[in-house]
Parts: sequence; structure tokens; C-alpha cells
Amino acid sequence: MFYSPTEAFNAYLSIPERMPENLPADSCQTINSITDILSDVDVFLFDAYGVLNVGGTAIEGAKQQIDKLRQAGKLVMVVTNAATQNKQQLFDKFARLGFDFSDQEIVNSREVLLQYMDLESDSRLGVITLPEFRLDIQRPCLYPEDSDFWQADEFLFLSGQAWNETLHQRFITELRRKPRTVWVGNSDLIAPLEDGVSQEPGSYTLTLPAELYNNVRCFGKPYAPIFEEALSRIKRSYGDLDPQRIAMIGDTLHTDILGGNAMGFKTVLVTQHGFLRGLDVAEHIAKSQITPHYQLASI
Repeated sequence: MFYSPTEAFNAYLSIPERMPENLPADSCQTINSITDILSDVDVFLFDAYGVLNVGGTAIEGAKQQIDKLRQAGKLVMVVTNAATQNKQQLFDKFARLGFDFSDQEIVNSREVLLQYMDLESDSRLGVITLPEFRLDIQRPCLYPEDSDFWQADEFLFLSGQAWNETLHQRFITELRRKPRTVWVGNSDLIAPLEDGVSQEPGSYTLTLPAELYNNVRCFGKPYAPIFEEALSRIKRSYGDLDPQRIAMIGDTLHTDILGGNAMGFKTVLVTQHGFLRGLDVAEHIAKSQITPHYQLASI
């Protein structure tokens, strides 16, 4: 478990082989507003936590900036690793925060992952999530509170809130006893909250011992499938768009920026509200060697 962004950052540094290839930008330009790059970008892909909201609070001015991009004729989407909630629940959450994203403008790692799974299989799926966010699928599911949970044929990790260190040690023991596929809906290690951080599924799965990690299947940023889903939706509006006309805007070097750079997008690092708030941004860029094209305090 990680109790600060610094701890999570150091963990990311220790597992470069589990990440996409690092293709850093040649240089990083500081801008004052996301509208400063209007002439260079047609599609803006926004991370949620640390960019649009922090926990359950919308970041001041974020909605107004989204409106300006739309008024300029730009396509705006949310690309989020939030995997606990389904699409409708995420839609409702953004509405409560004051945003008006449509269903097609929200790309979340949970729905992308489910596209890759066999949801009609008869084998049992052990789902790690909170009771109020259980899956509504045909496949038989077991949950941590079920007595036969550890006998599942595969595991699906959706929520760090449904887990703890005691369960995780049992998880490692059971995977060593019987290796099984572990599907990971959210590959983040942590997420920024109003006060502190939350433990996300990646904190338990990206750091598994090497012999167990071979069976881990990660979804969400920085991995390609979530970006490929966004591209498929972009194609409906723009056709085959030059990736350099797409910008990924996020607060985390090892997810938003690394993943966006690997896809050939422009990348924008937001520093004031999320993973890097209060930290030396230049030092973290230098240590990680993950360089965004642009950085700004808040969108």
C-alpha cells in the first residue's frame, strides 16, 4: 500500500518493464490555460481525478474551460481509470459535479476491460468491488464476502476500497497455490483525494511478485486498449486523425503522460490539484524521464 504520491512514484520507477515504452516529448513548454493550445489540437482527452475533480469536488473553472473548447469546435472526452462504477453511475457522478458529458464522451477502463473478457463463460469470476457496484453480467460471479470466493477460476479487480492488506496477503498465497488470470480494471496505484490518497487496484496488482504478474491483465491508462477505444470514437467524428492533433491531459506522469506519449498524442501535465501537487515537478520529470509536451497548473 502507498500512503503518499512520493511512495507511489518510487514504486512506478521500480517497475518500468511493466509499463509501455517511454517515448518522451523532446521538450516541455509551460502554458497558462488549456485554451493556449487550441490551434494545435482538435481533440482533448481529459483525465478526471486531479484535472476535472478532486474526490467528490469539481475543480474551480474546469467546467468553464470545457465549454470554451466546445465553443471553439473541439471534441472533448473523459478518459478515466475509474473502474468501480459502471457507465451510468459515472455519467451521474459527472452530472452531480456540474459537467455535461454525454455517454460517448466518457471512456472508462471498466467498460474497455469488459469488452476483452468472456462474459458468457460458465467459469466463476472472483470480483473485487464494493457491494453497491456489483456486476450485472451473465457469468457467475463471486465476491470477497462469499465463502467460496477463493475458489474462483479468474479474478477481476475493480475497486481498491473493497480490499485491504490482510486480504491481499491471502490473495498472494492463493495465486501461488493455484495461478489464475487477474484482470485489472484500474491500473492506477493511487488517486488524489481532498485530503490524502486512495488505494487503487494497481497498488495491489502492478506490484505483484514477478512469477504472479505474468497472469495479470491491466487495463486503463497507460495501456493501449483504453486509448484505442477513444480513437475508435474519435474516428466517427474526424476520420483518421493525426495523433499529434489529439491531446491527453492528466496529472500523473506514469499513466496519463506515459500512455499518451506512447500513442503519439500531445500530452499536457496538470500539476496543481492531483498527483504532483506540492511536489517538485521538474525533479519528478527528470527522475522518471517521462516528459510531457506541455505543463500547466490547472486547466
